Amino acid sequence: MATKAFEQAVELATGVPVEVLRDTPVDERRAIIERALGRPLRFPSRFPLIGRGNVFRDRAVSHGEVEEQFMRAIHDKPKT
Repeated sequence: MATKAFEQAVELATGVPVEVLRDTPVDERRAIIERALGRPLRFPSRFPLIGRGNVFRDRAVSHGEVEEQFMRAIHDKPKT
């Protein structure tokens, strides 16, 4: 559990009560922020200067592509 001081700092920084943040799914919170900004959020990479970066940067695929690959695998159908 977070300390009271940390919770207060989070509330001050976000303008949202900690209880609301805890109960709101991440994708819903992101949608709320993007609507308020009027644009999609961006997450720049500063690799290798800061952190290890996104190790899947060049290998990330969409949900649709994963589903398509899965269906091909279970039905043993070649890609057309």
